Amino acid sequence: MLEHEVIDRLIEGKKAKIKTYPQHVTRASEVGHPCERYLVYSVTNWADRSPYPPEVQFIFEGGRVVEDLAVQDFEDAGFKVYRPEPDRAIMESRPQISGHVDIRVDFGDGKVYTGEIKGLNAYDWESLNTIADFHRSKKPWIRKYPAQLMTYLYIKGEERGFFYLKSIPRFQPKFIWVDLDLGYMESILQKTERVEKHIHEKTFPDRLNDAEICEGCPFAHICLPELKREALSVETDEQFIADLERREQLKEIYKEYNELDNSLKKRFAERESIAAGDFLILGSWVDKKQYTVPESKYIKYKIMRLNNV
Repeated sequence: MLEHEVIDRLIEGKKAKIKTYPQHVTRASEVGHPCERYLVYSVTNWADRSPYPPEVQFIFEGGRVVEDLAVQDFEDAGFKVYRPEPDRAIMESRPQISGHVDIRVDFGDGKVYTGEIKGLNAYDWESLNTIADFHRSKKPWIRKYPAQLMTYLYIKGEERGFFYLKSIPRFQPKFIWVDLDLGYMESILQKTERVEKHIHEKTFPDRLNDAEICEGCPFAHICLPELKREALSVETDEQFIADLERREQLKEIYKEYNELDNSLKKRFAERESIAAGDFLILGSWVDKKQYTVPESKYIKYKIMRLNNV
């Protein structure tokens, strides 16, 4: 059997494991999502959700391995660890939010703390050091993490929890205490109440109209088709479309390069010359110039592929 045939078989094996299940209430892992329309669709139109690609199934399964490694880390350190099943106190909350706590740990001070385990690439792992860093992240999925943990703490009546982050591929640990923020939690509860109201009244919130969020949305094919049909102009030039397709292929490589480049630059620490293996890194100081830019307006473009639209 040829190499590509082996890979094809492996991918097909993961495809067979991708299932779509009914969702009855908002999930804690999603309640921080910025698009309320998405949260409504997740319950009312769960069967219309576009299946994620097999590459994501590999990631999900890798995440479960990271959770097992995290449990082992805490146990190796001598802490008492609990891996609870879905908590009925969460499912029976008002407004209703379902969830599955990753881990609870007794650090020896007479309390058991709820935690969330996340496996992150090296760039994200280095950049997240406080709860504020999660909120400031440019990545929507990272901005969802605080709401997930805060929801667990609020419903369980706990004032403090933690994030346990492991870097991938080095699997280094990072521990961040998180205190319950009642003001932030109130905004999450109000959002969930609005979502429940739309679900019960069979209505939908306004579209978010944010390309950063809409790109890759599993409900784009039912939410945005009219936006595509009503575009102000339509391009049919084949080379233009081919260039867009090629750009899509290069996007992930470019993104990985930028993240790795930024991570490496943090390690330079303003050193003017560094030798590392076969590499020589030379730095030169550049004077910053200040410019006064008159007020103006410009259009910012975001190119995204809307699958099945």
